[in-house]
Amino acid sequence: MHPVPTLKYSNKFKTVYIFHFMNEKYPKLVGITFMGAYYGLRRSEILGLKWSAVNWDKGTISICHTVVRVKSVMAEDATKTQAGHRELNLFDTARSCLTKIKQQQEEDRAFFGKEYANHEGYVFTWEDGRSYDPNYISHLFTKAMTDFGRPEITLHKLRHTCCSLLINKGWDLKKLQYWLGHSDASTTLNIYSHFNRKRLNESENDLNSISAAASDLFREVC
Repeated sequence: MHPVPTLKYSNKFKTVYIFHFMNEKYPKLVGITFMGAYYGLRRSEILGLKWSAVNWDKGTISICHTVVRVKSVMAEDATKTQAGHRELNLFDTARSCLTKIKQQQEEDRAFFGKEYANHEGYVFTWEDGRSYDPNYISHLFTKAMTDFGRPEITLHKLRHTCCSLLINKGWDLKKLQYWLGHSDASTTLNIYSHFNRKRLNESENDLNSISAAASDLFREVC
């Protein structure tokens, strides 16, 4: 049984505040935060994303590589499960985000010349093209959220943020399962059910609205 995450960050405006803070204080985390919050990617999937996986013409991103840390940083050829390998929509804001990253990377490549190290074509790297240590990114994100005043928000919790945002937009279980790359549908169902139970306590106005037609039955007679 997978633990059910606490979905506290579903408000899209709170997410926007985080992005603006990152842009000002931790600019190298903006794209990484974007991929976590809106694509729900795992850390290994974010750092494993390659430009070859971005189909600009078709408008898709293929999630098919991961980067993990054992004793040193290493790249895996594929995601661990069939469900983890998925093709997702390159929506307009994501296209703009990745275009900006690519432009910066081209400037870095020109600056470092032969010393530029990103020969594998990873999207997220140091300025000189070296791969990020996954643990460094997690620690930096934690530091950023501590500075932001919300130390409980971790990089992994951005997946939960993504899930809650999409539930709020009415996505069904199968779409959520595919988008998040859950191999076990029960994982998605647990999150979905937990979110809906929480939302029940916030639905007073909904119930008032749909029961209004019967309200005249219960008015006091003067």
